[in-house]
Amino acid sequence: MRARLEVLARDEIEAIHRNSLRILAELGVKVHSPLVLEALRAFGAEVKETTEQAFLPEEIVKRALQAAPREIRLGARDPEHDLVIPTSGPPFAATNGLAVTMTDLETGKPRGTTGTDLGQFATVADALEGVDYFWPIVTAGDVPARAHEVHEIATSLCHTTKHIQGDATSGLAARLEVEIGTAVAGDRDALRRRPLFSVVQCPICPLEFEHGSVEAQAEFAKAGIPIVAMSMALCGFTAPVTFAGTLSITHAENLASVTISQAIREGAPVIYSCESMPPDMKTGEINYGVPEEALIGAAAAQMGRSLGLPTMAGGFGVRLREETPGLPRHPQVLFTTALTTFNQTDLLAGIGGLDRAKGASLEQVIIDTDLWETIKPHLRAHAVDPETLAYEVIEEMAPTGTFLRHPHTTRHLRKELWLETGEAARRHARYGSAEEARIVAEARVRVREILKTHRAPPLDAPVRRRVEEILLQANRQLA
Repeated sequence: MRARLEVLARDEIEAIHRNSLRILAELGVKVHSPLVLEALRAFGAEVKETTEQAFLPEEIVKRALQAAPREIRLGARDPEHDLVIPTSGPPFAATNGLAVTMTDLETGKPRGTTGTDLGQFATVADALEGVDYFWPIVTAGDVPARAHEVHEIATSLCHTTKHIQGDATSGLAARLEVEIGTAVAGDRDALRRRPLFSVVQCPICPLEFEHGSVEAQAEFAKAGIPIVAMSMALCGFTAPVTFAGTLSITHAENLASVTISQAIREGAPVIYSCESMPPDMKTGEINYGVPEEALIGAAAAQMGRSLGLPTMAGGFGVRLREETPGLPRHPQVLFTTALTTFNQTDLLAGIGGLDRAKGASLEQVIIDTDLWETIKPHLRAHAVDPETLAYEVIEEMAPTGTFLRHPHTTRHLRKELWLETGEAARRHARYGSAEEARIVAEARVRVREILKTHRAPPLDAPVRRRVEEILLQANRQLA
């Protein structure tokens, strides 16, 4: 028993699935990689080299879905932070991903981001209980541009003991990231059993897989690194304006991504993912916080669950439309953000993001995490079994007794009821009464305290030296 948002009926799920299968079989996907096209051909796809198209008949999509794992362990440097998905309770939450600007902690002014900034964000995320895993929230802008993603994996591993979600835009970058993960995990088998990082690999909507990204996906599939197949369709721009049409594109891209990974190595872990939504029709930018975001995210989560796959759909970031840290200014944004978390996703991200994900703020990480902690209790799972149905207890106490003094109440009170106490309760109460400037100032104080007192355990010296060697190699080969 848990709160969940369902927006599709069973026949609607089936209609979208059938439409997506038809798209893949008759229209196909464009794959800009001879290596991946050959793997798909060997898997049973019809390939046209001249147009770089792969047509995926229903039988090979079914084979891929049967091979994809139904449960995935997202490992972490500290095994206590390992995450297993699907989850029966609240989704696991992460920071937002890869902003290129941030508000400076001292001046409050926007500026470009560096690897040092990323280390500070990872340290804050490591210290906050409400952040379950870490998506490198800012770009390391002070390293060679084509090597930044490799540096971001390394920096994150150095500054947090939680699971990391990165990305790669070339097969070489992916291999170097796998080498870094292998150095930290101990060996390839250890990394495969408990992958310390997963990766977001986005198709180019509609129905196109870019050369570098898809070859990176192939490398990760070989190594057992989970792929987050994030479709980012924009209604009316890169997908039909209708919800059903957008979901058909989103679903087809996920099915294609699963098929690509299984064609490389059957059993490769894939997470069904969607960040599809309408664009801002005035600017063309992604339009976070609109009502359709929650509906499409919930529908996509249902589609992923219908396949039996772990899911990442929707997000949590209350200031993604503003450029400075603070509280949500528009009731619609807060309601949509909260509603989005009620879909059936296993993972979500967005904590700390600003300005449609182009910016970030250390203070916003604190504020978003605090607000997320107030929403999470609504998403807890509650058992429905003989112990919780409590027939014997009702028989004993009804009709005139009070259940407050019964041992059954003592056993279940803290599990069933949200009893917020201590500093968290005082802090959340202030959110309803304090001015925004004061809340941001208090968040800044907490950031400084974390950066002063908290450190993730350092990597062993030989591991650190090996990681540094790989980063030098990345700088040379990817520059």
